[in-house]
This record gives sequence, C-alpha cells and structure tokens, in this order.
Amino acid sequence: MVSFSKREKIMIAIIVVLLLLNIFQYVTHTNTSENLGQQIKLDTQTIDEQSQEKVDVQTDKPYEQQKCVVYVCGNVKKPGVYELLSGSRVNDAIEVAGGVLPNSDINSLNLAEKIQDGQKIYIPKIGEMQTQSNLASEVAQNSTSSSGQSGKININTASKEELKTLDRIGDKLAERIIEYRQKHGPFKSIEEIKNVNGIGDKIFEAIKDSITVQ
Repeated sequence: MVSFSKREKIMIAIIVVLLLLNIFQYVTHTNTSENLGQQIKLDTQTIDEQSQEKVDVQTDKPYEQQKCVVYVCGNVKKPGVYELLSGSRVNDAIEVAGGVLPNSDINSLNLAEKIQDGQKIYIPKIGEMQTQSNLASEVAQNSTSSSGQSGKININTASKEELKTLDRIGDKLAERIIEYRQKHGPFKSIEEIKNVNGIGDKIFEAIKDSITVQ
C-alpha cells in the first residue's frame, strides 16, 4: 500500500479542490450560456412579434381610410347610401346611384368635386334651384316690407305673428290691430294705434320705438 507523507497529502487535497472548482466553473458557465441563449432567442421572438403587429396595424389603418360613405338623393335612379373609395368625385357617386333621371339640373353641381365621408349629394330637377331662390327672395322681401328697413314692425302690413313679437302684444291685441286697419284703412301715424281697443298710453310707450307705418 502506497504511503503518502503529510506534505503530499496536502498537495493532493489542493489539486482535488482545484479540479472540483474547475468542474464547477465549467458547469456554471455552460448553464449560463444556455440560459443566455434561450433568453436572447425569446427576446428576439418577442421583438419579431411586436414588429409584425405594428406592421399589421400600419397596414390596416390606411385601408380603413381608403373608403368613405355618402348619401346620394334627389333626382337619381337609385337614391341611397353608398361606400366609395376616398378621393372619388361627385360624378362617381352619381354613377354608383344609377345615374341621374331626366330633367336633372347637373349644371348646379360640381361633378369634379371630391367627396367626403358623410356627405349628402342632392341632385335637383331643372328649375328647382331657381324656385327655391325665388321663394327665399320673396320671404326676404315680405320680411322687409313688414319690418321696414329700420328693423321696425310696419303695423300696416305686419301679420299676426309679427305683431305678437312686440312687447305686451298678445293674440287678442294683434287680432284687434289687424281688424282696425281692415275697417279703417292703413294707420296714418303710429299714435293712431292707441285707437285700437285695449292699447293705451302704457302699451304705446312700450312699443312706439319698435313700430312704423311706412
């Protein structure tokens, strides 16, 4: 049996310890490398997935903005709500609605105008726009004749509703004013309105700055 001296035993023990340390470091380094590799792989996969989601969102968003909805009505064959590509023209919307009917006033529209989401496209008949313009003009003239250029109410031409806009003038007094001028003719002066039953000095003072006879 081999016999070792005390010094040799110490040297052998040191060698064994160093060997064990080297083995431990090797195993630890290997596990760390594997874990690091797996972590890098997972991080790379996560980044790829996030990048793909971002690309999908960026790809889908413009697609949603490529279309808009318009309402085509009036003198067309198929009035209704239609979905068109963004950047389409009024003429495109009319074509989708089947085209215009006879007697359509196409000249009143800008067929080259770009459509907008939620837009209403109305195709009028020939003469319809002129009729509406004439009606608006008549309303304006009637308003001017009853109110006067000064903004006052002309008690010789004002309707019942217009007279009721005056301070302290209700349904009954408005009717009496109209009955008075129908019976006696136009008022010669604003003071003459005091001859109407129910209109005294107090009411006259309240309305005199708001009425006229011209």
